[in-house]
Amino acid sequence: MGLKKLVPRGFLTTCILKQLKDGPKHGYYIIKSIEKETGWEPSPGAVYPTLHELKERGLITKKRKDRKIFYKLTKEGRELIHTLEKSMGEMKDRFGYFIGVLGQILGVSESELRNLIKKHEGIQKNRFFLLPPKIREPMFESRSFILKIAKDKTKHKKLMKILKDTKQELKKLSGE
Repeated sequence: MGLKKLVPRGFLTTCILKQLKDGPKHGYYIIKSIEKETGWEPSPGAVYPTLHELKERGLITKKRKDRKIFYKLTKEGRELIHTLEKSMGEMKDRFGYFIGVLGQILGVSESELRNLIKKHEGIQKNRFFLLPPKIREPMFESRSFILKIAKDKTKHKKLMKILKDTKQELKKLSGE
C-alpha cells in the first residue's frame, strides 16, 4: 500500500484550495506550501492534474504571467473553501473528543496530551510515513475503528481495556 492510499481522498484538492484562499499562486509555490504545512510533498504529477480538474470544475482560473501560470479561486471556489473550513471545524471537534478518550486511556490530561503532540508534531508527521506499509496500514485502520467505537459510550470500557492491553504488549515487544 503506497502513500496515495494513506492520504484521504480530496486531501490534495483541499490543500490546493486552501493555498489559493489568500490570492493567486503558481504551482511550485503551492507544492512547497503544502509540504511546509503538512510534511508531505505532493508530486507535480498529482498537483497539476488536480489544478486542471479544479479549473474544469469552475473552482479556479489560471493566468499566465511572464513564464509562470498563476491559479486563482473563483467565486464558486471561495464558497467551497468556506464550506470546507466549516467542516474542518467539525472535524477538529471530533479530533478533540478522540484526544480526550486517548488521554483517559494513557492516563494523562487532554492538555498534557495536546502539548506532547505539539512538541513532537514535526517529528511525527514524517516518521509515520517512514514506517513500512505493512505497519502503516493497520495503524491507520485501527485509528478509524477507535474513532468509530469511541462515539458509543457503552463501548468505552471495553475499548479502553483493549487499548491498555495493546499498549502493554507493545511495551513488552519494545523491551520496555
